Parts: sequence; structure tokens; C-alpha cells
Amino acid sequence: MAANATKLDRVDQDAATTGNPLIDGVTRAWDLLVQQVDELLGWSPLAPGPDARTPAALSDSELREAMSRAGAALVAAIAQGRPLDPAAEDDPRWRFNLPVTVEAHVLAMFTEADDAFRLAISSLADQASAAALAPAGRLAEILARIRWLLEPAGAGERRERGYALTAEAIDRLQAASEYAEESGDGDAAGLAGEIADRTETMAARLAELREEDGLAALRVPKRRKLLRSHLPGGGLELFAVLSAAGPAAVAPSALFYAERGTRDPLRGFQRLHVARAFWLAHAFTWYAGICEAAAPVLRRAEWADAAAAARARFGVLTQEAARRYQQRVGRGLHPGL
Repeated sequence: MAANATKLDRVDQDAATTGNPLIDGVTRAWDLLVQQVDELLGWSPLAPGPDARTPAALSDSELREAMSRAGAALVAAIAQGRPLDPAAEDDPRWRFNLPVTVEAHVLAMFTEADDAFRLAISSLADQASAAALAPAGRLAEILARIRWLLEPAGAGERRERGYALTAEAIDRLQAASEYAEESGDGDAAGLAGEIADRTETMAARLAELREEDGLAALRVPKRRKLLRSHLPGGGLELFAVLSAAGPAAVAPSALFYAERGTRDPLRGFQRLHVARAFWLAHAFTWYAGICEAAAPVLRRAEWADAAAAARARFGVLTQEAARRYQQRVGRGLHPGL
């Protein structure tokens, strides 16, 4: 209890010196939440002491738990501050719900990433499930797409890429309407026709905007190319990313639901902590990257600060999770094989 009081006193003193209520709120939330990880590792609030446990000394389950808490701390820190204004960067020439400006695309991708990261934390914290890889894989794809969108320095080039993302979304809606029309269901066919009409209207208006702005029509690179070009790492990590980011999270369920040698189907889905910690570490890294990329576009500098602080503090956990996972991969293609 005394330690907690000291921690709170230190946070209050820090906040009093900043004079910025937004930064103060982020600081308070961050310090209070990472205390949970400090207690698990035995780290001092100010500096690791001689009795502090290193990540290498943690059991597999403790490492997975520490990664879960680190992810929750980052989510809470990012959630602090003023609400985002979804209408702030709308283009008055565009009356549809699909994003069309660079800012609107970044906001939409960040919103989806925030949801995906929360899902990844909760699912991988509770169970070893191949289905839990879907939100983690979605984070990988969002990070690659947001980096591709923001790669050019010029506003015109970025806007071209924003239009490309909008055109891709329109194409997907069109494909969905065609699939519904083929179902043979009368109600579905009627709805499909309405969607098809709307997509045609959106596509025509988007073409007009391109012409008004004097921009070229681009296509979004294929997913595999985006992941190769805009995600860190390669080799094992790339294989893992491509597996999880596939449309159906293509890693076979047996990789999670059975342990090598025993063929135990793990109906409780509670073991395989290393695989879960590995994916939590990747999700943590990808989400931090998304926050850093979105921060300047959405004018939320505190997001970049929070993500950088999270990387600095918990990078040792992600490294340990990767080390253990790769060590097991050295004895097979996956810890579940």
C-alpha cells in the first residue's frame, strides 16, 4: 500500500510540472497501469533493483501475462485525451460514408486498429486459438496500408493514394453485391441491386474528384507486396505475418490445438503460452507503429510519445517472446508441431 502511495505521489508531482492537462492525463494513466507489469517483474517504479526479474527469468505463462498487461497499458494511454472529431477532415464534395481524404482514411484505419488490438489482447490472453490470429493479422495489414498511404511527402501524392484506397473499397462493395445477386435469394438480390447502384454512383463521383484535382488513378498494391515492403522483419516473422493476415487466418488449427508428441487437442485452449506471447508481442509492435504513423496526421502527438514510451519499456518483453518462439521453431515449424 505504501509503495502504491509513493507511486501516486510521484505521478502527481510529475503532472504538476507539465502544465498540459492532456499530457498529464496520459502520464497518470500510463504510470498507474504499467505498475501492474512492474509488480509482475519485480521492477522498481524508478529503476530495476538487484532483485528485479528479467524477462528471461519469467515462466512462459508469466511472459504471456506480462505482454497482455503491456498491451492493456498502451491501449489505456492512447485512449486518454480529447475525443477525435470524425468530421474534421471531410471533403464537402464527397457525400458518402466511405473515407476519401487522407485524414479520413487514417482515422478509419486507426479506429479499426484500436478495436483489433483490444480483441487480440483479450483473445490471446484467454486462450490459444487460431481464430485469435485474425485481429493480430489485421493489425499487420493496417500498419502496412497506413505506411503506404503516408509514404509520399507530397499532399497530392498522398491524396492519389487515398483515392486508390477508396476505389478499392468501392470495388469490394461491388464484388459483394455481385455475390449476393448470385445467391438466388430474392431479398438478397434486391439489396444487392441497391448496393450496385450506389457503388456505381460512388465510382463515378470519385472519378470526377480525381479529374477536378488533376490526379492520376492508382491501384493499391496487393497485400503480400504491402506486407513485404512496409512491415519490419522477414524470414520467420514474414511467414507468421502472411499466415495470420490471410483471409481465413490460414495457420491450421492443429498448430494451436495440439502439442507436439502428445497430440492433446487442448480443449481448454489455455496452454501454448509462448505462441500466444509471440503474437501478443507482434500485435503490440504493430499497434504502436500504427499509433506513431497516425499521430501527426490526426494531430495527436501524445500518441507517438505513448507508443515510444511503450516500446522503450516493454521492448525487452517482445524480444524475449520472439527468442523463445524462434527457439521452439528450431525444433519444428511451430511450437504446436
